Amino acid sequence: MKRSAGGEIAPTTRHYRSVSMDSFIGKLNFGNESPKLPPSPGQRTGLVSPGNGIDGSSSAFSLEFGNGEFSGPELKKIMANEKLAEIALSDPKRAKRILANRQSAARSKERKMRYISELEHKVQTLQTEATTLSAQLTLLQRDSAGLTNQNSELKFRLQSMEQQAKLRDALNEALTAEVQRLKLATAELSGDSHSSSCLIPQHSVNPLMFQHQHQQPPAASQQNIHHLQQQHQQQQQHQNGNANSNSDLKQ
Repeated sequence: MKRSAGGEIAPTTRHYRSVSMDSFIGKLNFGNESPKLPPSPGQRTGLVSPGNGIDGSSSAFSLEFGNGEFSGPELKKIMANEKLAEIALSDPKRAKRILANRQSAARSKERKMRYISELEHKVQTLQTEATTLSAQLTLLQRDSAGLTNQNSELKFRLQSMEQQAKLRDALNEALTAEVQRLKLATAELSGDSHSSSCLIPQHSVNPLMFQHQHQQPPAASQQNIHHLQQQHQQQQQHQNGNANSNSDLKQ
């Protein structure tokens, strides 16, 4: 409120720049009741700055800044900043917006720092997982190489067994053919002996020599059987040698 020249009390207006510094100093209870001239704009700034030693209460200070529009923490921030105090005197709403923007920026910075911290923690976790997966991959590759070697060895053994089976089949066929030939030869000898007993011999023939000549198998069939037996023995020796070498490599 203002005092008019006649001593009457005039109501204050809502324009905050019209508030005189005399009433501001009077409400801060300095004890000096003598009338004063309105101070210059430079002196007005000095009166509300935090470095000029004004020791008024927060309640009186808040009455001047927008009729209690600012809270206690906001008043502390305003008193700590000279420029902000000037803005609060001239335009409290603008000062309110500045404080709100600063508070929002502080919250945003806090969220950003928390987000960065979370990202760093996730990066460390992913690095640990990558190291573990790399070690597991190395073990799997080693196991895969071992299984590949075992597979090759089994394939080689299977091929050897197939070759042995073929040789055995060929040997069995040769032996079967030889048995059939011997049976036929025996049947022919029996028929010849029966027919010769019925006929009168004109010349003397040695029966032992004739029987020995018919019982001897052809040389070609004997060589074929002998060759198959040799191949079968060589295949078995080769397989045993490979099995011994593989066992030595594993040891």
